Amino acid sequence: MTQPPSAAPPDKDAPVDPVTARIVLRLDGAISAFRAGEGTGLQALDSASRLMGKLTDDASTSAAALRGERPRVPRRPDRVELAILTALADTYGNEILTNASLGYALRLVARHGGVALVQRVLWGESASDVQLATMLGATRAAFTQITLAFSDELMADAKDALAAYRANSRPRPPAGPQSTRGDRG
Repeated sequence: MTQPPSAAPPDKDAPVDPVTARIVLRLDGAISAFRAGEGTGLQALDSASRLMGKLTDDASTSAAALRGERPRVPRRPDRVELAILTALADTYGNEILTNASLGYALRLVARHGGVALVQRVLWGESASDVQLATMLGATRAAFTQITLAFSDELMADAKDALAAYRANSRPRPPAGPQSTRGDRG
């Protein structure tokens, strides 16, 4: 007799399903190859790259890009990106390897990092962000859990923007109304 799946989130130390682990290993290798400028051998990622070309919206995915800096994207997926890829593999299974629409999400991870993907899905404001959030709606709960587990990494752009704002702005005393009552001249 099989038990129904638990409604509670799985324990982070619980072993990953072997099928999910194999998918994540393929995604890891493909994204590393993409970042190295090599062929990925992954149908979804390769077809998304051919179909999408260079989207103008991709350049504005992070505060770093808005400041003219290259976003911090590791050569190989780091632990945050592996958690994001695991959430995608858990949610979509083998379809993540072949579906060109899901390949667009993989391409965003490969070009801008998994953090940028999660930020766009959860907090994006552009029309393409809304479409992406709709397409990846099934991952929202998992992405929210990842955000809680890796808040420093996911909020780094916001912290950098706040630090730059604080460094460039000088607080001024409030300019209140001028009183003429005390001057009886």
